[in-house]
Amino acid sequence: MPISDDALNDPKNSFVAVTADATVGQAVAALQALGGQPWWHLVVKRDDGSWGITRFNDLFAALQRMAAASEVRLGGRKDLAAVQTIERDAMETRAAQSLARKNSAGVLIVLAQGVPIGILAENVRRAALSISSASLSDLGGKYVNLKDYGAILLASSKTSSGAGKTAK
Repeated sequence: MPISDDALNDPKNSFVAVTADATVGQAVAALQALGGQPWWHLVVKRDDGSWGITRFNDLFAALQRMAAASEVRLGGRKDLAAVQTIERDAMETRAAQSLARKNSAGVLIVLAQGVPIGILAENVRRAALSISSASLSDLGGKYVNLKDYGAILLASSKTSSGAGKTAK
């Protein structure tokens, strides 16, 4: 059995996935366009082809004092946690959740034909940095129009089927 839609649709598994060429400003614009929250995960396809992950609020904490943070390219960031991936049909839900718990990031990226369709976040932190949407907007830059950069968005957790929504 594949990893279930119910597991992928759990709110704690909310995410935005972007290409290595995406900037912080573009990722924040994608989050805002999706109605996302600062605690959502940001999944990044790194320059070397591996996947990295962080939460938007952790990204904010790392970059809030940096001038022009919105222009920082994500694919080369060293502070993204390394994360394991698995094809959705390769494992059943409970086994995948167990694998996520064993990962140092506590997250497993679920793929369909190499594209993220969901995450399983099993080590949820309750005391994460609380930031406002306005603060996150400041980090992202005020003039980023996601329509100008749609190709950077790989997927998000906003979907009606629970299998992740890939950008067209």
